[in-house]
Amino acid sequence: MNLELLFNKFKIQKGDKIIVSSDLLRLLLKTKKKEINFNPNDLIDILKEKIGKNGTLFIPTFNWDFFKGKTFYVNKSVSHSGSLGNVALKRKDFTRSFNPIYSFAVTGKDKDIICNQKHNDCFSLNSPFGYLIKNKGKNLFIDLHYKNPDETLFIGFPFHHVVEQAVKVEYRYKKEFKGFYYNKKNEKKKLKIKFYAFDLKLKYRVFLKRKLYTDLLKKKIIKKETSHGVNFDLLDIKKTYDILKKDLSSKESFFIKKYQKS
Repeated sequence: MNLELLFNKFKIQKGDKIIVSSDLLRLLLKTKKKEINFNPNDLIDILKEKIGKNGTLFIPTFNWDFFKGKTFYVNKSVSHSGSLGNVALKRKDFTRSFNPIYSFAVTGKDKDIICNQKHNDCFSLNSPFGYLIKNKGKNLFIDLHYKNPDETLFIGFPFHHVVEQAVKVEYRYKKEFKGFYYNKKNEKKKLKIKFYAFDLKLKYRVFLKRKLYTDLLKKKIIKKETSHGVNFDLLDIKKTYDILKKDLSSKESFFIKKYQKS
């Protein structure tokens, strides 16, 4: 599998801001079957080369332990959002952003700006999510197609929660979590983090519809490629955010409520 050739099809440019959401299991299995030595660091290096010195690369390193009252260590707490995040955390060219729940491993031109951002509100526009929206970021999905016929085709896309918070939906509310936090200098601090939580008293959950993916394809807001049975998608974050915000403020054609069985 020639990842450089594949990424060329997406026309990734110098200066691009890209977040990579990935499940590398199938990619690892496919390359192993073909006796190809695949190293996730090569994937990162190819993307860094594509975006150049003026680009910025984000890899999710989300961790849910803070919800449970566990202490978060910027330098030690592992990523729960894919193995690529843990690969990035071991590299010297990446720095981890501030939030103990929704952190990112970041490298590139704006790494210091993003990682010095003290965002205590997970889905605020004053966050790495907001940076990617405001700076026309792109979301690269690697093999994150979901098979549920009713819900969204791709997973690993938390930006719809940013939209929900911006619109102030009735089914979520600000919830505060408190816990201890060790920063990059290994200094212990106590933090209060705001999270736009789902109201568990409600008898339904809300998901993105599969229709969103097909509509984004038609509008060329998302591009797709498949290589050796592995799905790759590149999505324009700002355009998707604007579509979802307008939709959620009016007809809600891309959001679906699934009621729990009583």
